[in-house]
Amino acid sequence: MTLSSHFLNGMLRFIRKRHGKDVAAQALANARIPQSLLDQPDARMTREQYVALYKTVAAKIDDEMLGLWSRPIRTGTLKYLMLSLLDAPTVLVAFNRFVRFWNLLLDDYRLQLSTTHDRVRLALVERTPGTRVTPLGHELMMKLAHGIASWLLGREITLHSVEFSFARPRHVDDYAFLFPGAVRFSAATTCIAFLYADCAEPFRREKHELWAFLKRAPGDWTFSASHRGSTVAKTREYLERHLAQPVTIQELAQALHVSVRTLNRRFADEGTHFQLVKDGLRRDIAVHRLANSNTSVAVLAFDLGFADATGFCRAFKHWTGSSPSDYRKGTRQVET
Repeated sequence: MTLSSHFLNGMLRFIRKRHGKDVAAQALANARIPQSLLDQPDARMTREQYVALYKTVAAKIDDEMLGLWSRPIRTGTLKYLMLSLLDAPTVLVAFNRFVRFWNLLLDDYRLQLSTTHDRVRLALVERTPGTRVTPLGHELMMKLAHGIASWLLGREITLHSVEFSFARPRHVDDYAFLFPGAVRFSAATTCIAFLYADCAEPFRREKHELWAFLKRAPGDWTFSASHRGSTVAKTREYLERHLAQPVTIQELAQALHVSVRTLNRRFADEGTHFQLVKDGLRRDIAVHRLANSNTSVAVLAFDLGFADATGFCRAFKHWTGSSPSDYRKGTRQVET
């Protein structure tokens, strides 16, 4: 998968303000991200670029939350948070410790945990009314809770719902992968909800597993979920196996053993539709191959099922705001 340039700009905002444009530009270069992507609202970056940029910015400013909260979250915070969770008997107990830990650190918000007979809800509540909302900060905190719980259990924990206190963003399509569940915007409070049965489940994790998790951070908690059970994931998997073929939704429904009506309803439940998933897969593959191979545009167009290079170039510019050749050129300039 690839990610919207929303995350790119969000991660650079503080380092640019504190250290200037030159230091921000160097962070981009270290992550092999073209400078031109900053000015393209529909540009995409790869998962590897995201992880590299996060690591670079966090190390430079000594803040594992990238300057998104009023108090810096110093390097090593995630390590000691995770150490405090390892011997918890269940995910619910781990969540209680997660809440107490963060409430010692955050000045502008506090975490609030509540349970019912079938739900566990983790909310991010402002300490002072009117506190400025930083969308990436809210996204990362909810993703951290989901990612850590999934890692502790060794599987993707079911996400019942997630709500954000900011308006529906331009990069909403990314939520199908980051938050595979019902997502709502413009809510009174940012919160995430899990099934109580999952949270009551015991887990067992060892320290040597934790060191690997921390070394790969933020990859394992941002992209912890494989989403194999989602309709989007099954669709992408099927389409990738038949990439050069013009697969229709009727063929997909038959392959997944459901009706077209049921398939469309499941897409709607996950906040997307068939053509959007199809375009997203081709866009992600194109971005990866343009950045990491010398495959010609014409061959790439054919591999992705386009009739000709012109159609592919037109589609790629629509997806990302950049032509394939310009995107590749920007990546190569970063490498040199």
